[in-house]
Amino acid sequence: MTSPNCDGRTRRDTVRVGVLSALGLTLADALRLAEATEQSRGSKRVVPGPARPPAAPRADAHGPKPVAPAADAVIFIHLNGGPAHLDTLDMKPDAPADERSPFALIPSKLQGLPVCEHLPKLAHVLDRFTLLRGMSHSAGAHPQANEWLYTGNRPSPAVRYPALGSVAVHERPGAADVPGFVAVPTTEMQPGYLGVAYAPFKTNAVPRPGQKFGVRGLVLPNGVSADRIRQRDRLLRDLDTRLRAADAGNPLLEGLDRFGQQAQAMLLSPRAQAAFDVEKEAPSVAQQFGADPFGQSLLLASRLVEHGVRFVTVNSGGWDTHLDNFSGLKDKLLPPFDAGIAALVQVLADKGLLARTLVVAGGEFGRTPSVNKNAGRDHWPRAGWMLLAGGGVRAGQLIGGTDRKGHGPDDSTSITPDDIAASVFHALGIDPRREFATASGRPVTLVPEGKVIAGLFG
Repeated sequence: MTSPNCDGRTRRDTVRVGVLSALGLTLADALRLAEATEQSRGSKRVVPGPARPPAAPRADAHGPKPVAPAADAVIFIHLNGGPAHLDTLDMKPDAPADERSPFALIPSKLQGLPVCEHLPKLAHVLDRFTLLRGMSHSAGAHPQANEWLYTGNRPSPAVRYPALGSVAVHERPGAADVPGFVAVPTTEMQPGYLGVAYAPFKTNAVPRPGQKFGVRGLVLPNGVSADRIRQRDRLLRDLDTRLRAADAGNPLLEGLDRFGQQAQAMLLSPRAQAAFDVEKEAPSVAQQFGADPFGQSLLLASRLVEHGVRFVTVNSGGWDTHLDNFSGLKDKLLPPFDAGIAALVQVLADKGLLARTLVVAGGEFGRTPSVNKNAGRDHWPRAGWMLLAGGGVRAGQLIGGTDRKGHGPDDSTSITPDDIAASVFHALGIDPRREFATASGRPVTLVPEGKVIAGLFG
């Protein structure tokens, strides 16, 4: 029996971290252990019971049959904070003057849909997308709204649901020498009941033009050769064999095992090195994305899916525009979003990747029709939008809508985060009604309330 340290770690945890630190495998270092430990403890608090690995998923006998995947990769772009729908892609020129956007409308290639004047590049390629309007839910705070968007489930104190990317790599694992789920630069997406083995690999940085982009865990430490890494891995495996019996079935340690194994594979893999090496992109490609962090993040995302990463999430902050909404959108937020999203679909199409890559972009909610005293708009979960392209999506559509003032969904069926998650899973060939088991053995349906959005896929 192992005894925990004062911070809750067992002796085997400490040995493992010490060995991995000596290896320089920072993907599985103490920072990752701390994150994994927190999630493991959280899972046990939410779902009491003996800790054992999640049971293999089984199909729900009453749900839809599995579908053939249209996509084998996803780029999920989170406009963190929630973009103002009335100032971007859901403008209402006939709304009251105190709610109407001051921005002019310009035509787009999506027939009959004018958009904000500060989105000219997106307007030119909007026929490659389907725009979902009237996304609606009841979570008005960021943490709850984000969790709902990330998982397709209303947040619950009883179950910690897994994020879309965690489910994607659990159900459709890819090559061992590249991470399956990457966050650029970071994310609040969590693996929930699937366990820490399916947590995202966070780059914690974004590329900068003209500078070498390095990700911790992908560069051999000075003086450490590939042969030395392999020798130390054999020592680590020997230690594991001696200590494993006391901790058999511990999901935290099994997750760390997976991180350690993948860290070594990535260190020694030319493909993993190439996936993160944005300097290898032709200047004609890189320049389309712009030099800003958002554009460079999308450049990296396009390269990652090209090299076999299953799910990439790009986090773009600053969209919580309670203050100076209009100047913030015009001067800071919309220009890089406009250039970046247009470049992404163009580059993916040019490389022959768009058909197999599902692109999803949007925020956790929209923003209030009313303008506050600080010239800002506040949280508005009753109406938001999402853009989708590639991965089997039928392009050139507008699905859903809002009322004349943009206050909420119109008479057409409203779209929920549950529906968006179900549609993402459908594109990947994952049954959204698939049933899993939590660490305590409790059966949980993946997205019980979600439905694949009608007409979205061709």
